[in-house]
Amino acid sequence: MLDEGSWRDTAARASEVLRKGGVALLPAEGVYGLHARAEDPAAVERLLSMKPRQGKKGWIGLIADPGDADRWAETGPRAAALIRKHWPGALTLVLPAKPALPAPMRNDDGTIALRCPGSDFLRAVVRNATGLVISTSANEPGAPPMLRPDGFPSEIVDLVVDQGPLSGTPSTVVLIQTDGVTVLREGAVRIDAS
Repeated sequence: MLDEGSWRDTAARASEVLRKGGVALLPAEGVYGLHARAEDPAAVERLLSMKPRQGKKGWIGLIADPGDADRWAETGPRAAALIRKHWPGALTLVLPAKPALPAPMRNDDGTIALRCPGSDFLRAVVRNATGLVISTSANEPGAPPMLRPDGFPSEIVDLVVDQGPLSGTPSTVVLIQTDGVTVLREGAVRIDAS
């Protein structure tokens, strides 16, 4: 069980697993998710075998610091304002991708979904794993979100981190466009889409 006193050691272990090409089940924003380094093709293939991408639905890329968004995406004034107000936090921004973005992270429409997590633990994992970390919910497509890791087939991943029951409230997902913002999924952060 992940607790206040041990989270830094657990984060170091998790980031080492990811750096070595592993896949980890970690507590994310309100639900448990599968995580791997986006720049590791073998890890991405393993993740795809566990959780195939459904149609146009892509993965979320996690970054350790709000300023890292500019490395992977085009951020304009609207995105910058939301980043200042809500990151780190449970807000995922869908932005135009930059050419340097690893191919598996690029959505069909040329965008990337990015989040700087609100969890100190998860940011530490991402920071020490280096680069961009893929996050995708651990539930089967169409199944309820995973709020506890109980019953997850732990043999298919390299590490399971148990933080106990999570809230079930996912991150809010917002598409940033030149003419405004569109809330794609309601979640933990309230956004005025005007």
